[in-house]
Amino acid sequence: MIRIEDLHVRYQTERGEVYAVRGIDLDVKQGQFFTLLGPSGCGKTTTLRSVAGLERPYQGEIVVGDQLVLSCRRNVVVPPYKRDIGMVFQSYAIWPHLNVFENVAFPLREMKKSSSGDIRSRVRKALALVQLDGLEDRPAPFLSGGQQQRLALARALVKEPRVLLLDEPLSNLDAKLREETRFELRELVKRLGITTLYVTHDQLEALTMSDVIAVMDGGQIVQRGTPHDIYAAPKNRFVASFIGLSNFLEGRVKALGAPGEVETSSGVIKCLLPDGAAAGDEVIVVIRPEDVTLNDGAAGANENMLEGKIEAIVFMGDALECQVAVGAKAIRLKLHPSSAVAKGSTVRLKLPAASCRAVRA
Repeated sequence: MIRIEDLHVRYQTERGEVYAVRGIDLDVKQGQFFTLLGPSGCGKTTTLRSVAGLERPYQGEIVVGDQLVLSCRRNVVVPPYKRDIGMVFQSYAIWPHLNVFENVAFPLREMKKSSSGDIRSRVRKALALVQLDGLEDRPAPFLSGGQQQRLALARALVKEPRVLLLDEPLSNLDAKLREETRFELRELVKRLGITTLYVTHDQLEALTMSDVIAVMDGGQIVQRGTPHDIYAAPKNRFVASFIGLSNFLEGRVKALGAPGEVETSSGVIKCLLPDGAAAGDEVIVVIRPEDVTLNDGAAGANENMLEGKIEAIVFMGDALECQVAVGAKAIRLKLHPSSAVAKGSTVRLKLPAASCRAVRA
């Protein structure tokens, strides 16, 4: 449904050339919710805007549906209004001088292909989809932040596009409303069967809403996969640190196997090794805080046992986050909020080998 091949985008600035996107390839399937995730400046919004026709790449091709909308090699550039897309911007871009009805009707009036009766019917249908029916006559500035976000979505959906582009549409909402809206948004686009390309820097949004995530850094895609694959099997330190919390133990491969062994400053750690690893390779062992537990018994065959002292305890509501000093390293773990632990006490940590994954340094 969306195919991007060898996309390159760069800008000229007062300080010289900025290389925003460096040879991206993407293939978004029909009906898929595909998310571009990464920090500010990684190129995710530039990629989205290139699909929308709001940026002019200097190399690459973009296909939306069966329409070639960009080919630098063939000198093909389809203007934004002729692309079968709907887009919601981070700022919503609501017209403040128009009421709710006219905001949604605007793209249909610009197309000049619909009768007034057809416009009325399609606008009401779009407003009903986002639960804004009954507010047609309300001035747009009088809507709450959540309602304005839904208004922007209705305006993008009213043309019944095959592709929906969303540029951090929830970032201006408060935490509770953002949590509620992300589920509503995913259920809506899934029910409508719209292929969606979503941009965010929020890892939780990406994990809870996406079918596929592409993690971006420095204008490139560094890993793509399902939310579970991205979280449970990061391929490098950047992905492991950007998606959720992680503990990192630097070391060298001591022995190969399943699991292998890595010599670290905290001791030998049994873990899953990267493909092609050899004895002596520098690696970083990654383990999530929720996979670290307290243990008073003996270590099992495929378990690592480390001893340390609790340096800090933070109450998170649904968990206690503890920081334990193990030699020169600090290891974080999450415990049930009723756990009986005390700052300064000595504890033994259990790190299951199956949950410890080494990535290349």
